[in-house]
Amino acid sequence: MSSVSIATPFTIEPENSWNIINDSVMGGVSSSSVRYDNQVATFSGELSLDNNGGFASTRARLTAKVPAKATHVNIRVKGDGRQYQLRLRTSNDWDAAAYSRTFNTEPSKWLSYQFSAEEFSALFRGQIIDAPKLNLTDIKQVGFLLADKQAGQFSLSFKSILLD
Repeated sequence: MSSVSIATPFTIEPENSWNIINDSVMGGVSSSSVRYDNQVATFSGELSLDNNGGFASTRARLTAKVPAKATHVNIRVKGDGRQYQLRLRTSNDWDAAAYSRTFNTEPSKWLSYQFSAEEFSALFRGQIIDAPKLNLTDIKQVGFLLADKQAGQFSLSFKSILLD
């Protein structure tokens, strides 16, 4: 089975562990899915601005506690030239605040990023909020969001999300 690692021994394995949350929750019509191929997960679909929409996202719950020594989040991604957000949540609630860090992609090129907790901003429904400083050991969910106000097809592949 393909998997996306979240640092040993943490893995997000089954395809159905990635939940899709698009602008359809507020009347939009964007669509997306996550598929697996040879240990690479790909979040892709079509972003639509119709009906005041404009975002597509996927997220998964961690199945184990993050190690106390974790100081950074490392991702390995291949995109389409668009700007995405890595989103971390410290709650398992569906509609909880997220800690967000934007990153750029280059078409068809694998890139590695390392982010410290201090680089994330707390957001709720796209607005910056006053929230406690992110502590990586509190992470319960991890995901990606596209909300760049550019309608059209998108694709973001990822090999790993590591907390170390």
